[in-house]
Amino acid sequence: MLFLLSTLSLFLTDDPYSSSPPKTNLKVDIHNVAQKKGAVYVALFRSGKDFPTGKPTEGKKIDATHSQLQTTFSVEPGEYAIAIFHDENGNGKMDKKLFGIPKEPYGFSNNFRPKMSAPKFSDCQFSVDHDEKKISITLNGF
Repeated sequence: MLFLLSTLSLFLTDDPYSSSPPKTNLKVDIHNVAQKKGAVYVALFRSGKDFPTGKPTEGKKIDATHSQLQTTFSVEPGEYAIAIFHDENGNGKMDKKLFGIPKEPYGFSNNFRPKMSAPKFSDCQFSVDHDEKKISITLNGF
């Protein structure tokens, strides 16, 4: 009898062997896409994951067809940061001037505007919980 009750309780509770936490949608609105050519690259980073120039947790490439764009990531709850750049000339990389200053439009979550160096994760960090999250990033214009 005890065995039967234990077995039934497995079907009435969450799967104890499930390895991945539930995910939610993270919607990213991108504003100020001045040139309708090339592509916009969106890099999503988790805490401590080489932000902003390393390998992102997930990335997306969006054709720059409108002045405002949107993309959605399916993410686990946690701390994240986003780095975006608009590859206007379509060469697949962020073109830079002397001293590494970007030539092409870019943006970060929290609309953080770096002064003299690349931002830290904590500058651009935001939290995602179990509810859908929507953020807005405005690209720097040149």
